Amino acid sequence: MVKKQRQKKWILFLLVILLVSACLRAPFAAVGALIDLIQKDTGLSGTLGGLLTSLPMLAFAFIAPVIPAAVRKWGMIRTLFLSMAGLTAGIFVRSLVPGIFGLLAGTAVVGIAIAAGNVILPSFIQHRFRQRTGLMTGVYLVSMALWAGLSSGFSLPLAEGGHLGWKGSLLMWCLLSVLALIALFPLLREEIGRSGESVQEKGDEKPAGSIWRSGLAWFVTFYMGTQSILFYTVLAWLPSMLNEQGLSMSQGGLLLLVIQLISLPTSFLAPILAARSEGQTKLAVSTGVLYVIAFGGLLSGHWILLWSILIGLSSGASFSFAISLFNLRTNTAEESIKLSGMAQSVGYLMAAVSPVITGYIHDLSGSWQAAKILLFICAVLLTALAFIVGRDRKIRLRSVRGQS
Repeated sequence: MVKKQRQKKWILFLLVILLVSACLRAPFAAVGALIDLIQKDTGLSGTLGGLLTSLPMLAFAFIAPVIPAAVRKWGMIRTLFLSMAGLTAGIFVRSLVPGIFGLLAGTAVVGIAIAAGNVILPSFIQHRFRQRTGLMTGVYLVSMALWAGLSSGFSLPLAEGGHLGWKGSLLMWCLLSVLALIALFPLLREEIGRSGESVQEKGDEKPAGSIWRSGLAWFVTFYMGTQSILFYTVLAWLPSMLNEQGLSMSQGGLLLLVIQLISLPTSFLAPILAARSEGQTKLAVSTGVLYVIAFGGLLSGHWILLWSILIGLSSGASFSFAISLFNLRTNTAEESIKLSGMAQSVGYLMAAVSPVITGYIHDLSGSWQAAKILLFICAVLLTALAFIVGRDRKIRLRSVRGQS
């Protein structure tokens, strides 16, 4: 009987991870696919259109640091449930409230809700699957990437071929958050029954000190930010870069699809390999070296498919490794959620401004060559950071002196 109950609980936890992770990219990945329809229907300017696509990342940056405090106050499950409820509400507002204000306000709420889920889910995995963090992190990241791809690929056909319009197409993705709420409800009821659950497990000592004072935490944060710069700049500008080299924009778009598909296996495998090793330096450095080779190759202008494949392998591995560091470099779920909030705050802020800076460099120089050189330099920096964050050590927050 006890074994069956544990199995049911394990399945429920897995279901929560799959459904919540599916919600962390799909609702805003759909906007990029529908932006032309949205602009034509609402008269949204290019500036506001850019704001619409960047609002979620800005929310990630500014909301992530306050999530650990919310979890300490309300508990992990309650905060995660509220984030999925907020996500559902935000999707309804942006789809059903008329006018540009409803669209922007709803998108902002979506971004805030997803920011909370981004910070909490890695810590939830460490708390519930302490012996399987690598496997469950891989499952979470693949689910997130897969649903982001489905959202990008199917939102426009749903709007046009399915005759739903852009509003109906955006609204469809609330089904994921509703299912996540249903899966979370038994855990929420259990947490409330226990009068609120601390983020920490019984016997864990509550860490003192600030995560922002840890040198190792800053290196993890810069690793997270640098890989975000590389990924989101490629996502924004790769088709334009390749167009300058003679490829069509549609061919560039297909290569972006190749990059996302190729990233799936490394997204899954990197956390598992990292969790099985005492140190992760070889894994992290190898990922950085692949990025260096790929962006060096792009500068040559030849063998574009090969460099795109290497970018896909590197982007999947580096992002999933960055997420894994939130657990690998901490001792408790409390420390993990603090590191997650810090690294995602700074990291996504770097990601939000990098495509703008890259575009500005292109406007100044009149070509994409200088922007490619910047990406190459960032890849070298990522490799250098990999030597530091790949070492097997833990963040220590129990005293200000001697922190790593």
